[in-house]
Amino acid sequence: MKPVTQLRISWKSACALVAMTVFGACGVSFAAENASQSFTPKAVSEFATHARPQGVPTDYVVTPNGFFSPSCVQRIAEGETLHADGSIESANGMLRKPTACTQAHYRFDGTRVEANGSFSMPPISAVRKPTINGWVEDANYDSSVNIGKLVATWKVPSTPTNQSGQTDYFFPGLEQLPTVESILQPVLGYDAFSGTIWTLSSWNCCVSGTTYYSGPINVNVGDTILGTTQCKAANSCSTWTITSKDVTTGKSTTLTTSPYGNLLWVFGGVMEVYGVSSCNELPASSPLTYSSIAVYNTAFTKISSTPWGADYPVGSTSPQCSYNVSTTSSSVTLKY
Repeated sequence: MKPVTQLRISWKSACALVAMTVFGACGVSFAAENASQSFTPKAVSEFATHARPQGVPTDYVVTPNGFFSPSCVQRIAEGETLHADGSIESANGMLRKPTACTQAHYRFDGTRVEANGSFSMPPISAVRKPTINGWVEDANYDSSVNIGKLVATWKVPSTPTNQSGQTDYFFPGLEQLPTVESILQPVLGYDAFSGTIWTLSSWNCCVSGTTYYSGPINVNVGDTILGTTQCKAANSCSTWTITSKDVTTGKSTTLTTSPYGNLLWVFGGVMEVYGVSSCNELPASSPLTYSSIAVYNTAFTKISSTPWGADYPVGSTSPQCSYNVSTTSSSVTLKY
């Protein structure tokens, strides 16, 4: 297995060296039950003042892959397909392609990435601590064969005791190796779309610094979530579907997209947070377990050996909340 730290650096470097793509409004119609809900990811201005990332414009939004200008985030509607060249095909076959973005985005650590791919690290004095922005803990492994499907089940945890504007994400996911270009992920988020509620959405990020998402849909504490990321057809993996489903209610949201490369890096379960400066800003119910995890090759044959390795990207950053990752062949448990 390649060192996880080295691989994650490669992922960040890959994101830093590519240009961004701008996105226009999707022009989709929303279900009546969601008519009053904001479908834009939460703005930095909604974080507690002390937790706002230094140097990031307050109108930027938080995503599972860093901070972006709202004009550089694209919602893909149900029935639409995102192609590898960035064009978006509607259900009736019509194509649209958003114009290039001129806005910089910011990675987890505050690094500013320009539209031309150049980047600059934030000054040490500008980094506000103790606050966590980014991946905290996960279990992953490098596959020797191309992956064609990943399935995982987990429950919506309790809301955090301290609701101070933070955002908490939980998801399984797939990435490319050795060069990481994007991550396909069905994401459960707390206060991810401007509201102290849990929502589901499916994401593909970040080819050329671009981030795309579906949904979101509202879910409730205790609901069972099923995340399925797979080729649309066995042995034909040019198009994938990322489906985030609330099994309890039957509602789901799906992103149909190109993966931009063979998927070999498998994440059974991840916890990622933004604006967290105390342990009580994490869900009150710990641990969270991803169960019934199943990994398949591109022929949709189940892979029997999934050698999960525990990873703690947060390192020694405060707050330290008794993080612990434990695994079986079909489960990942994240303690905090």
